[in-house]
Amino acid sequence: MRNRWNLFGFALLGLVFLGMSLYLLFNPDRTGVVPNYRFASSHWWLGESMYPGGTHGFLYAPTFAVLFTPFYLIQPAVVGEIMWRLFGFGLFGWGLWRLALILNGKSSERREFDSTFALLVLLAVPASLASINNGQTNLALSASLVLLCISIRNEKWNFAAACLTLSLVLKPISLAPWLLAFAVFAPIRIPLLGGVAAIGIIGFIHPDPTYALGQWIEFVKKLTDSYSPVNLRVSDLFGMLEKAGFPNLPLFHTLSRVVASGAALWFIFWKYRRGGSMNGSWGLWFSTAIIWTLFNPRVETNSYVLISPLLAFAAVSYWTEVKGEKWKGAILSIACIGLMCDGMGKPIYLATDVWLKPLIALLVSPLLFRMPQSWKLVRDKRPY
Repeated sequence: MRNRWNLFGFALLGLVFLGMSLYLLFNPDRTGVVPNYRFASSHWWLGESMYPGGTHGFLYAPTFAVLFTPFYLIQPAVVGEIMWRLFGFGLFGWGLWRLALILNGKSSERREFDSTFALLVLLAVPASLASINNGQTNLALSASLVLLCISIRNEKWNFAAACLTLSLVLKPISLAPWLLAFAVFAPIRIPLLGGVAAIGIIGFIHPDPTYALGQWIEFVKKLTDSYSPVNLRVSDLFGMLEKAGFPNLPLFHTLSRVVASGAALWFIFWKYRRGGSMNGSWGLWFSTAIIWTLFNPRVETNSYVLISPLLAFAAVSYWTEVKGEKWKGAILSIACIGLMCDGMGKPIYLATDVWLKPLIALLVSPLLFRMPQSWKLVRDKRPY
C-alpha cells in the first residue's frame, strides 16, 4: 500500500508536467518569462548587453546566462522550454521526496505515514502551477531552499553550500539566506566562499573578459534599479496593506525589511543555540520563506511556491505527530490550497490578486514558529 501511495504521488507530478508540456507544444508562443533567459544567453555569447534599461527584463547574474546556455541551444525552442521546466519541477519533486523521507522515518505509527509523499504533493504543488506555467526560477529556488535546510539539519555542509550557491545563481534575493547561514553556521562558511568563487569564475566564461566584467557592472546597476519596480503588482506585506487602502510609504517599507532581517538573524541564532543545526535549520527555513514572500520587494502572486513546501510539511506533521493539534494541520492544509487562488478561474484571481496570499502567509506564520517533532529526531546518514 505504501508503494501505491508513492506511485500515486509521482503520478500526480507526472500528470502536472505532462499537462504543462502538452500545453506548450500546442501553444509554443506562450512561454512566460523564459524569453528573458534566452535573450540573456544569446546576448552573452554575441557580446551584447543583457541588461536593457528599466526595472524589468533579465535580473540575474551573468552566471545564470552561462548556465542556461544548454537550454537555449536545444531546438526546437519549445523543447528547450519543456526541459527547463523539467529541471525546476524535477528538483521540486525531489525536495518533496526528501521531506517525505524525514516524515516516514519518524513515525511511531507507520501506517499513518504511508501516504506522506502523496499528501505533500497534493498540498505543495497547487502553489507551483503558476510558476511552472511561466517557467520561472521559483520552482528550483523553492526546492533549493528545502534541500539546503535538510542538509543543514543533517550537517552535510558541502551539499548545503552547493544548494545556497545554486540559489544565488537562480535569484539574487538568495543573498538573504546566504548571509544568514554564513552568520550562524560556522562549518558552512568556507564552502560558501568556495561557491561564490565558482559563481565568479563561471560568470567570466566568455572570449572577452572585459565584456564579462562590464556585464557584472551592469548587473549590479540593474539590481539596484529593480528594487523599486515599475508596473509590478507586488504581492508582499506592503502590497496587501496598500490594497486595503493604507498609504504606501517607501521609507516604512525599507525600515520594516531591515527590522525583519534583524529579527530573522536573531531567531535563527536563538534556535541554533537551543538545539544546534536541527533547530537552526528550521529557523533558517521559516525565516527565509517569510523574507522571500512577505518582505520581498519584487514578490508576485506566483512566487508563493517558495513557502508552500514549508506549509505542507508542517501540515502533515501536525496531522500525524501530536494528538490534539490536528486543527493546526487542517488550517495549514487550507492555506496550501488557498495559495492556488490565482489558478481557480478569472473571477477568483481578480478578487484575490495581490492581497490574499500575503495575508495567508501572515496568518499562518505563528503556527510555524515551533519546530515539528518530526524535524528534530534522527538525522539522515546519506552523504547529501
